[in-house]
Amino acid sequence: MTVLSITQTGRALGALMVGAILLGTPAAAAQSTTILPALQADGADVSLRAQMASITLDESALPDGYAFDGETFLTPEQSASGTVDAAALTGAGFLSQYISVYSDSAATGRIRTYVTAWNDAAAAEAGFAVIEDETKTLPDAELTDAGASVGEEPREVTTGSYPDSADPAITISTVDVTFRIDRFLVGVAVETATGTAPDPATADTLAAELEGRATAAIGNQNPERTDLALVLRVLPLTGLGTELQAGFLSPAEVEELYGLQGSALGGFSATWSEAIGLGSGDNLAPYVAVGVTTFANDEDANAVIEQAAELTPAIAGVELVDGAAVEGAAQAVAFRFPSPATGADAIDSYRVLFSAGSSVGVIDVQGASSPEVAEQTALALAGAQTGCFAAESCAAPTLPAELTAQ
Repeated sequence: MTVLSITQTGRALGALMVGAILLGTPAAAAQSTTILPALQADGADVSLRAQMASITLDESALPDGYAFDGETFLTPEQSASGTVDAAALTGAGFLSQYISVYSDSAATGRIRTYVTAWNDAAAAEAGFAVIEDETKTLPDAELTDAGASVGEEPREVTTGSYPDSADPAITISTVDVTFRIDRFLVGVAVETATGTAPDPATADTLAAELEGRATAAIGNQNPERTDLALVLRVLPLTGLGTELQAGFLSPAEVEELYGLQGSALGGFSATWSEAIGLGSGDNLAPYVAVGVTTFANDEDANAVIEQAAELTPAIAGVELVDGAAVEGAAQAVAFRFPSPATGADAIDSYRVLFSAGSSVGVIDVQGASSPEVAEQTALALAGAQTGCFAAESCAAPTLPAELTAQ
């Protein structure tokens, strides 16, 4: 089973979604994540990222009452647990882990779906014995393994409880289903911190949904609400800073991303978002985020920008920018504001939303060294993104040195 504490979730993953950063949730600091360098080398590796992220579940597949916390990739160091260290993982053929987390309104229940990628199917089968040995990964837990009926062997259902890693006084009860599909180990954990056992039937239902999505992704088909090819057409921020968010978003999450409610998202096809922090230690500012949504036609894409121009994000001190324009875009709307993520009093951030063809993009730069640098950076990245909309792949941008100058 993959381990993540209830309290750690709120700190580490709660602000990873691009929309959360745009709407002012403080970004994660020491708990934030970075991607394996090997997973950003070329198009084939980016495709692996797309496959992994397309497998996990979004809120539309979950029971009512669960809200998005965050999703991102984890390195071997971040995936290590107990006495199983990063060297043991990489030695077994581990490449990366992807995790998506949703919590209930009381923050005492959580559903997390996850995928680990391995060199090949044989490595995944052998790796199962490494990461699923809870006597090593969770030596203080009281857990029992039983057979599972979903996916390929090896597979198991783990039930029981373990102490919260951030607060040992909290006991987490879990039903965790893990199984193999080709070179991926896929799983879902339904967990509570209330002393009430999670529902095994919920875990079984979600595991079956995961199996279908994993099978589609391995066959280079698009699981529902995803587009594997879209990932290659989004400016790749990964590797330029500390990765805070990467993944596909559901329609409801896209509305939050663009600051829209009841919006013209009926033609929504798929969205990919990435966000990074360029700082270090406990201060990861400034932040840069990119999101791209594809629609059924140009009219639906333009309608989103037209609606966005009429709405002001719920951020103190926000200003609508007159005459915003992005090179190559049909329409654009932009806002200047003090970053809620940094607690700034003066304007230091710039957000621009733009459409080109049937695609809509959003670039967000927060906590820049000056409002002018935030604007220049955002517009330059937006122009680069419009050039990627119709391309087969997209090169990593160059960020100005002034962005991080103090």
